[in-house]
Amino acid sequence: MVQGLIGSRMPSEQSSAVADGVLARLGSWDAVAALPLDRLTVELKGVRFPNQSAKRVHDVLGAIVAQRGRVDLSHLEAQETEEAMTWLEALPGLGRKIAAQVMNASTLGRRSLVLDTHHLRILARMGLIGARDDTPRAYDRIMPLLPFEWDAADVDEHHALMKELGRTHCKPKTLICETCPALPWCMTGQARVGTPQPAG
Repeated sequence: MVQGLIGSRMPSEQSSAVADGVLARLGSWDAVAALPLDRLTVELKGVRFPNQSAKRVHDVLGAIVAQRGRVDLSHLEAQETEEAMTWLEALPGLGRKIAAQVMNASTLGRRSLVLDTHHLRILARMGLIGARDDTPRAYDRIMPLLPFEWDAADVDEHHALMKELGRTHCKPKTLICETCPALPWCMTGQARVGTPQPAG
């Protein structure tokens, strides 16, 4: 969760390293939650936007402590995925992407798709979501389309592959459609390279 809160516009490996470093130095997330905002900003100096990130972490961890008495998300284990995500999204500044990340890429191991900007861009170009759909709307459209047999690890792998596709082929301004592995399912790519779309 903290990695997601501090990871704006930086590689997840880098924001994970910062989050792990803060936890290692302070010993617990409760100790992090107890830090004054200015000290937390110093601790997060390795992220791209330390002031903004510190405020987000401070507010979210503070809200969890206010509700649970400490930084503890163990109650989510007994909740259905939708209920747990609703609880997470009620925390200040924590949106659908991070809620899905907590549900999927943690010990909870739930089928919950993390949608980053790469993924949203590709889905829109494929015609699966609207160009202006926000993350919750895109999530609600795409989750029912995922194969039923996929488990949490499969959903996470899909996210990682789509993220890589967005970095290599389906970039914001540069589209390399001719060699894109998603071309058979992409109406934008097919229109650009003159490939007929499959019937049905």
